[in-house]
Amino acid sequence: MWLLEWEVLVDTYSFMFTTLLNGGRLSQEKSIIQEKYINKPNSHSVYLAPFVNEVLNNATMSINELDGVVISDGPGSYTGLRIGSSLAKGICLGAGIPLMAVSTLKGLAKKALNDYPSVNQAIALVDARRSDAYIGVYNQQLKPIIKEQFITINSELKIEKSNAVVVGSGAMKFINELDVKKELKHSESVLYAKDLLDEAMLKWAKQDFVDLTSYEPNYIKSVFVTKPKSKF
Repeated sequence: MWLLEWEVLVDTYSFMFTTLLNGGRLSQEKSIIQEKYINKPNSHSVYLAPFVNEVLNNATMSINELDGVVISDGPGSYTGLRIGSSLAKGICLGAGIPLMAVSTLKGLAKKALNDYPSVNQAIALVDARRSDAYIGVYNQQLKPIIKEQFITINSELKIEKSNAVVVGSGAMKFINELDVKKELKHSESVLYAKDLLDEAMLKWAKQDFVDLTSYEPNYIKSVFVTKPKSKF
Protein backbone atom coordinates (compact mmCIF):
# COMPACT_ATOMS: atom_id res chain seq x y z
CA MET A 1 0.00 0.00 0.00
CA TRP A 2 1.35 3.41 -0.97
CA LEU A 3 0.58 6.44 1.18
CA LEU A 4 1.48 10.05 0.53
CA GLU A 5 1.81 12.09 3.72
CA TRP A 6 2.48 15.64 4.73
CA GLU A 7 2.56 17.58 7.94
CA VAL A 8 2.15 21.34 7.71
CA LEU A 9 2.95 23.15 10.92
CA VAL A 10 3.34 26.90 11.03
CA ASP A 11 4.03 28.42 14.41
CA THR A 12 7.36 29.24 15.97
CA TYR A 13 9.26 26.85 13.70
CA SER A 14 7.35 26.62 10.42
CA PHE A 15 8.10 23.08 9.27
CA MET A 16 6.68 21.36 6.22
CA PHE A 17 7.18 17.74 5.26
CA THR A 18 6.07 15.52 2.42
CA THR A 19 6.66 11.79 2.74
CA LEU A 20 5.84 8.90 0.46
CA LEU A 21 5.68 5.59 2.31
CA ASN A 22 5.18 1.98 1.40
CA GLY A 23 3.01 0.92 4.31
CA GLY A 24 2.20 -2.57 3.04
CA ARG A 25 -0.28 -4.49 5.12
CA LEU A 26 -0.41 -3.88 8.86
CA SER A 27 1.83 -6.88 9.48
CA GLN A 28 4.50 -5.86 6.99
CA GLU A 29 7.50 -3.64 7.56
CA LYS A 30 6.95 0.01 6.69
CA SER A 31 9.57 1.93 4.77
CA ILE A 32 10.08 5.53 3.66
CA ILE A 33 10.51 5.72 -0.09
CA GLN A 34 10.97 9.47 -0.46
CA GLU A 35 11.08 12.33 2.04
CA LYS A 36 11.30 16.07 1.55
CA TYR A 37 11.11 18.92 4.01
CA ILE A 38 11.88 22.59 4.48
CA ASN A 39 12.17 24.96 7.41
CA LYS A 40 10.99 28.22 5.92
CA PRO A 41 8.19 30.43 7.29
CA ASN A 42 5.05 31.07 5.26
CA SER A 43 6.11 28.97 2.29
CA HIS A 44 3.29 26.42 1.90
CA SER A 45 1.78 27.84 -1.27
CA VAL A 46 5.21 27.91 -2.91
CA TYR A 47 6.62 24.53 -1.92
CA LEU A 48 3.92 22.03 -0.97
CA ALA A 49 2.58 21.09 -4.42
CA PRO A 50 6.08 20.95 -6.01
CA PHE A 51 7.21 18.72 -3.14
CA VAL A 52 4.38 16.30 -3.86
CA ASN A 53 5.41 16.18 -7.53
CA GLU A 54 9.07 15.78 -6.60
CA VAL A 55 8.68 12.81 -4.26
CA LEU A 56 6.39 11.06 -6.74
CA ASN A 57 8.75 11.69 -9.64
CA ASN A 58 11.76 10.53 -7.63
CA ALA A 59 9.87 7.33 -6.81
CA THR A 60 8.84 6.98 -10.47
CA MET A 61 5.20 6.89 -9.42
CA SER A 62 2.04 8.75 -10.35
CA ILE A 63 -0.82 9.98 -8.18
CA ASN A 64 -3.05 7.27 -9.66
CA GLU A 65 -0.83 4.61 -8.07
CA LEU A 66 -1.45 5.91 -4.55
CA ASP A 67 -3.78 4.10 -2.15
CA GLY A 68 -4.38 7.08 0.13
CA VAL A 69 -3.23 10.42 1.51
CA VAL A 70 -2.46 11.31 5.13
CA ILE A 71 -2.29 14.84 6.53
CA SER A 72 -1.98 16.49 9.91
CA ASP A 73 -5.42 17.62 11.04
CA GLY A 74 -4.30 20.58 13.14
CA PRO A 75 -4.61 22.64 15.18
CA GLY A 76 -2.15 25.18 13.86
CA SER A 77 -1.87 27.94 11.31
CA TYR A 78 -5.15 28.64 9.50
CA THR A 79 -3.35 29.33 6.24
CA GLY A 80 -1.09 26.29 6.47
CA LEU A 81 -3.96 23.96 7.35
CA ARG A 82 -6.15 25.33 4.55
CA ILE A 83 -3.45 24.94 1.92
CA GLY A 84 -2.49 21.46 3.08
CA SER A 85 -6.05 20.17 3.32
CA SER A 86 -7.13 21.72 0.01
CA LEU A 87 -4.28 20.04 -1.86
CA ALA A 88 -4.96 16.72 -0.12
CA LYS A 89 -8.67 16.81 -0.93
CA GLY A 90 -7.95 17.73 -4.54
CA ILE A 91 -5.59 14.78 -4.95
CA CYS A 92 -7.99 12.35 -3.27
CA LEU A 93 -11.04 13.50 -5.23
CA GLY A 94 -9.13 13.37 -8.50
CA ALA A 95 -7.62 9.95 -7.89
CA GLY A 96 -10.62 8.45 -6.08
CA ILE A 97 -8.60 7.55 -2.96
CA PRO A 98 -9.28 8.07 0.76
CA LEU A 99 -7.92 10.82 3.00
CA MET A 100 -6.87 10.23 6.62
CA ALA A 101 -6.37 13.15 9.02
CA VAL A 102 -4.22 12.74 12.14
CA SER A 103 -4.21 15.14 15.10
CA THR A 104 -1.09 17.29 15.34
CA LEU A 105 -1.31 17.42 19.15
CA LYS A 106 -1.75 13.66 19.47
CA GLY A 107 1.24 13.12 17.18
CA LEU A 108 3.37 15.41 19.34
CA ALA A 109 2.20 13.66 22.50
CA LYS A 110 3.17 10.27 21.12
CA LYS A 111 6.70 11.46 20.34
CA ALA A 112 7.06 12.97 23.82
CA LEU A 113 5.90 9.75 25.50
CA ASN A 114 8.46 7.84 23.44
CA ASP A 115 11.13 10.24 24.71
CA TYR A 116 9.98 9.90 28.34
CA PRO A 117 8.30 6.49 28.73
CA SER A 118 8.16 6.69 32.54
CA VAL A 119 5.83 9.72 32.75
CA ASN A 120 2.08 9.46 33.23
CA GLN A 121 0.98 12.04 30.71
CA ALA A 122 2.04 14.25 27.82
CA ILE A 123 0.99 17.89 27.54
CA ALA A 124 1.13 18.90 23.86
CA LEU A 125 0.99 22.60 22.99
CA VAL A 126 1.04 24.47 19.70
CA ASP A 127 1.84 28.16 20.02
CA ALA A 128 -1.05 30.46 19.08
CA ARG A 129 0.76 33.78 19.62
CA ARG A 130 0.74 36.12 22.64
CA SER A 131 -0.10 34.06 25.74
CA ASP A 132 -2.33 31.63 23.84
CA ALA A 133 -1.85 28.04 22.75
CA TYR A 134 -3.68 24.96 21.52
CA ILE A 135 -3.43 22.16 24.06
CA GLY A 136 -4.14 18.46 24.31
CA VAL A 137 -3.23 16.25 27.30
CA TYR A 138 -2.87 12.49 26.85
CA ASN A 139 -2.12 9.49 29.05
CA GLN A 140 0.38 6.73 28.26
CA GLN A 141 -2.19 4.98 26.05
CA LEU A 142 -2.73 8.26 24.13
CA LYS A 143 -6.24 8.58 25.50
CA PRO A 144 -7.22 12.23 26.02
CA ILE A 145 -7.15 13.47 29.61
CA ILE A 146 -8.00 17.00 28.53
CA LYS A 147 -9.64 17.41 25.14
CA GLU A 148 -7.93 19.53 22.51
CA GLN A 149 -8.78 23.18 23.03
CA PHE A 150 -7.64 26.79 22.77
CA ILE A 151 -6.29 28.24 26.02
CA THR A 152 -4.61 31.28 27.50
CA ILE A 153 -1.55 30.30 29.51
CA ASN A 154 -1.70 32.06 32.86
CA SER A 155 -1.59 31.31 36.58
CA GLU A 156 -5.31 30.49 36.61
CA LEU A 157 -4.85 27.52 34.28
CA LYS A 158 -5.25 24.33 36.30
CA ILE A 159 -3.48 21.32 34.80
CA GLU A 160 -1.88 18.45 36.68
CA LYS A 161 1.88 18.80 36.15
CA SER A 162 3.39 16.01 38.25
CA ASN A 163 5.13 13.25 36.32
CA ALA A 164 4.38 14.88 32.96
CA VAL A 165 6.25 15.85 29.81
CA VAL A 166 5.55 18.99 27.79
CA VAL A 167 6.09 19.10 24.02
CA GLY A 168 5.44 21.42 21.08
CA SER A 169 6.07 24.99 20.03
CA GLY A 170 4.11 26.30 23.03
CA ALA A 171 6.02 24.21 25.56
CA MET A 172 8.48 26.83 26.80
CA LYS A 173 5.71 29.40 27.19
CA PHE A 174 3.86 26.88 29.37
CA ILE A 175 6.96 25.95 31.38
CA ASN A 176 8.01 29.55 32.02
CA GLU A 177 4.55 30.56 33.20
CA LEU A 178 3.41 27.53 35.19
CA ASP A 179 6.31 25.23 36.10
CA VAL A 180 7.34 27.11 39.24
CA LYS A 181 8.42 23.92 41.02
CA LYS A 182 10.39 22.68 37.98
CA GLU A 183 8.36 19.47 37.87
CA LEU A 184 7.93 19.13 34.14
CA LYS A 185 10.07 17.28 31.66
CA HIS A 186 10.52 18.93 28.28
CA SER A 187 10.61 17.02 25.01
CA GLU A 188 12.05 18.99 22.09
CA SER A 189 10.67 16.53 19.55
CA VAL A 190 9.31 17.95 16.29
CA LEU A 191 6.51 16.31 14.33
CA TYR A 192 7.45 14.91 10.91
CA ALA A 193 5.11 13.49 8.30
CA LYS A 194 6.49 10.00 8.94
CA ASP A 195 5.36 10.30 12.58
CA LEU A 196 1.74 10.25 11.41
CA LEU A 197 2.04 6.80 9.87
CA ASP A 198 1.18 4.56 12.84
CA GLU A 199 -2.02 6.45 13.58
CA ALA A 200 -2.84 6.54 9.86
CA MET A 201 -2.47 2.76 9.61
CA LEU A 202 -4.93 2.33 12.48
CA LYS A 203 -7.37 4.58 10.65
CA TRP A 204 -6.80 2.57 7.47
CA ALA A 205 -7.60 -0.68 9.26
CA LYS A 206 -10.84 0.83 10.60
CA GLN A 207 -11.66 2.51 7.28
CA ASP A 208 -11.73 5.75 9.28
CA PHE A 209 -11.57 8.18 6.36
CA VAL A 210 -12.70 11.79 6.24
CA ASP A 211 -15.65 12.92 4.14
CA LEU A 212 -13.95 14.72 1.26
CA THR A 213 -16.96 16.92 0.54
CA SER A 214 -17.28 18.33 4.05
CA TYR A 215 -13.86 17.93 5.69
CA GLU A 216 -12.22 20.93 7.30
CA PRO A 217 -9.07 20.87 9.45
CA ASN A 218 -9.39 21.00 13.21
CA TYR A 219 -8.92 24.74 13.65
CA ILE A 220 -10.37 24.56 17.21
CA LYS A 221 -10.57 28.34 17.36
CA SER A 222 -13.11 29.81 14.95
CA VAL A 223 -11.82 31.54 11.85
CA PHE A 224 -12.84 35.20 11.66
CA VAL A 225 -12.77 37.15 8.41
CA THR A 226 -12.82 40.95 8.66
CA LYS A 227 -12.89 43.73 6.11
CA PRO A 228 -9.69 45.75 5.76
CA LYS A 229 -9.81 49.20 7.28
CA SER A 230 -10.35 52.07 4.89
CA LYS A 231 -7.27 54.18 4.21
CA PHE A 232 -9.42 57.29 3.96
